Amino acid sequence: MTGQEKSGSPGAQGSRGAILAEHSARPRAVIVHNPAPLGAFYGLSAVPAEEAQRRYLFRERVDSQRASDEHDGLVRAISRAGVSVITLRSLVGATPHFAQARTNPNQLFTRDAAITLPWAPALYLSARMAEPLRRPEEATMGAALEALGLTRLAWEGGHGTVLEGGDFVPFVREGRRCVLLGYGTRTTLTTVPRLREALLPDHADELIAVELARGSLNLDGTVLPVSDTLVIAAPDNIVSATHWDSTGTRAVDLLGLFEELNMTVVRVGRHAARTQEACNYLCLGPNTAIGYDMCKPAVRALRDHGIDLTAVPGSELVKGTGGPRCMSRPVYGPPCSDSLTCPQACDA
Repeated sequence: MTGQEKSGSPGAQGSRGAILAEHSARPRAVIVHNPAPLGAFYGLSAVPAEEAQRRYLFRERVDSQRASDEHDGLVRAISRAGVSVITLRSLVGATPHFAQARTNPNQLFTRDAAITLPWAPALYLSARMAEPLRRPEEATMGAALEALGLTRLAWEGGHGTVLEGGDFVPFVREGRRCVLLGYGTRTTLTTVPRLREALLPDHADELIAVELARGSLNLDGTVLPVSDTLVIAAPDNIVSATHWDSTGTRAVDLLGLFEELNMTVVRVGRHAARTQEACNYLCLGPNTAIGYDMCKPAVRALRDHGIDLTAVPGSELVKGTGGPRCMSRPVYGPPCSDSLTCPQACDA
C-alpha cells in the first residue's frame, strides 16, 4: 500500500475485514533494543543519583546487568507469544544512525521516536521528540522501519510541535479508526490539529486528545485499551479529553466513552501508574499482553478479565520511566515478506 491508498485496504484489516486496533492486531514483528551490551548504561550508573534525571532522563541510576537481564526476559516473553523479535542493531547497526544508541540509554524505548498504525501497515510517522537528548532517535528508528520496507508519512511540524510514540494509541471506536493522543508533559496540544490534517481522512477518522496531569509523561502510562472489552486507566492523571474530526471539536468524557462501548475500566492509582507502569502493556493480539509484574492488583484484574497476561520483572528498567509498551515498536504488515526475511533483519 502506498501513502496515497486508503488505509482500510484488506492488508490492514483482520481476516473478516474489520479494522483492527492496537490491542487486537497481532504484530508481524516487534523491534527492540537492549542498550546494556553497548555500554549505554555505564554513564548513567556512574553519575550521582540526583543527576540521573537531569542528564539522562532516568528517574534513578540503573544496574546495567539487572536491566539487561530484565530486557532479555521481555524479549523471551515476546518470542514465546509467537511474535518475531527484531533488534534495532540488526537493522541499522552498520549505519551512522546507530552511533547515538551506543551512549543513549533512552534508545531502549523504541516506541517513542516512530509510530506505526495497525490499519496502515506499510506506513510510519516520524515523531518529534521533546528532549534534545532523544531527538537523534528519530532518524535511527526511521532508518530501521525503512529497512523493513515502510514508507514515511509526512506531516507538518513547526514551532511548539512535539509528538512521542508513547502518547499515540491506535484505537477503533464503532468501526472508526481512532487515534488516542495524549498531550501535556511531552506531546503538545499544538500537535493535535497538525496530526488531524495529516491523518484525516485517508489514515484515520478521528482523534481524541487527552490532556494529562502534570507529572504524567505519556498517555500509555495513564490509559490503555488492552482488549475489545477492557481498558486500564489511572483516572487521577486525566485532566480532560476532546474529540477531533473533520467537523470540528467537542469535549468528551474519556472513561465514559469507553463505558458507552461496553468496556470495563480497570482503575489504578497515580502512584502505581507512575512508579510501576501499571497502565503500560505491550499488546500482541486479541486478549494477549505483556506487562510488568510489580502492580499485583493490576495483574490480577487483567487476568480476571480474560487477558492472557505475561508479567515480567521490571524493577530496574522502570527507573527509565517506561514499561513493555515503551520498549517495543510493533510492525504490523509484511514489509518484505510474510516471513520477514529481509537481509540481516531478523535475529535467530
